[in-house]
Amino acid sequence: MDSQRTKRLKLYAKTLCEAHQIPDKTLMDFIDTGNVFYMLVDIKAHLVKSEVAQKSTQFQTLQEALRGKDFEAGLHTRLVVCMLSPNLTAYVTDTQQHIMEFISEHPDMFKVPAAVLDDAELKGILGKLVTKSLAGIQSTLKSQLITSIVKKTCIIDVTKVLARSSSGMETEVSHWNRVAFLCRCLRIFLIGTSDHHIASLDACYTARLLPMLKSDMRAKIQQDMGKDLDDPEEQTQEGDREGQGDGVGDVCVTAATEDLDGSFFNDTTPLEDDADGPVDGEDSNADGVDDLDDDDSGFGLNGKLVRFNRQKFWNYVDYMLALLRDTSRKAANSKEDYEKEINRIMVQIFQDDLQDCPGTRKGSRLVAVVHPPWQSTIQHELMW
Repeated sequence: MDSQRTKRLKLYAKTLCEAHQIPDKTLMDFIDTGNVFYMLVDIKAHLVKSEVAQKSTQFQTLQEALRGKDFEAGLHTRLVVCMLSPNLTAYVTDTQQHIMEFISEHPDMFKVPAAVLDDAELKGILGKLVTKSLAGIQSTLKSQLITSIVKKTCIIDVTKVLARSSSGMETEVSHWNRVAFLCRCLRIFLIGTSDHHIASLDACYTARLLPMLKSDMRAKIQQDMGKDLDDPEEQTQEGDREGQGDGVGDVCVTAATEDLDGSFFNDTTPLEDDADGPVDGEDSNADGVDDLDDDDSGFGLNGKLVRFNRQKFWNYVDYMLALLRDTSRKAANSKEDYEKEINRIMVQIFQDDLQDCPGTRKGSRLVAVVHPPWQSTIQHELMW
C-alpha cells in the first residue's frame, strides 16, 4: 500500500480504537504490514490463537466441573439407580463399559455436558469417576446386606435404605426381588469363603439355602455346624413355604408360590449362547467359571481351584445371574416363558427372605408405583 492509504487506514483504526476503548498499537502494527496477503495470514493466525485459547478455557472449565463435588454427587445418585436396577445384566463383567455407553446415549439424564463426550481426555476422566462411584456403591450395598443378615432386617426396608442415596428413586417388588437375590448370594458367598468376622455362620445359614448348595458346600456346613442337612427335620423350614399368619401373601400378592427344585443351582452345563434358544444375546460368564461341576462351588473346597475369594463377591453374583439365565432359558419355550421363569425364581427367593425376616410390614398391600421417567429409562434400557 502507498503511504497515503496507510495514513488513512491508521486514522480510521485510531477512531475505532477510541470507540471500542482498546489499545491502538496492535492495529497500527497490522496496518504497517503493508501487504494484503500478509494481513490475511495475520488475521487467520489471530483467529486460530483465539480458538485455541477458547478451547483451553472450555477444557479447564469442564475439567473443574467433572471434578466438582456437585457433579460427582449427581452422577452418584444416577449410578445408584443403575446398580439397583432389577434388570441389570451384570455387576462386573463389562458393566463400566456398558454404563459409559448408556451415559453417552443419555447425557442429559446424568447431567454430563455433551462436550465432555467429544473429548477423549475428558471422557477418560468421566470413566474413572464412574468406576470409582460404582466401586463405592457396590461396597455400600454389600455392607448393608451383611448388616441386614446380622440384624435380620426385612429386605423391603433394606432396599428402601439403599434407594435413599438416589433422590427421587421409587422401589417396588422387582427391586425387592433383586436385592433378595443379592442377599441370598451373599449368604452363600460368606459361608463359602468363611468370611464371618461380621456375620457369623449361624447368621448366614438358613435351611432355605439348601436348594442352592452344591455337595461341597453341604459338606462344609455339616462339618462347620454339625448339622445333618439330609435330616428331614432340618429341611422342614425349607418345605414349609406357606407358613401360618406370616403376612407374606399380603406383602407380595403377585408372587408365585412354586418351590425351587434346585435345578438352577445344580445345573453344571457350560453357560454358552444357544443360537437355537428362545432368547438371543445372553453372554456366558466371562470369569472362567462356566466349567464348575456339581461338586464345585468355586470356593476352593475339597482341594478345588479357588475361583471366588473374599474380594470377588460381585464376580460370584455375575456367575449366579448367568447361571440363572441359562437355566431359565433351558426351561422355557419362548422369551415370555423365559422371563416368567426368571421372575418365578426371583420371587421365590424374595418370599423366602420375608419368611425369615418379615419386618413390620405384615398385612401391608402392594400399591402401584410410578417411576420417574429417568428411572424407567435406566431399568428398561440398561441391559446387554
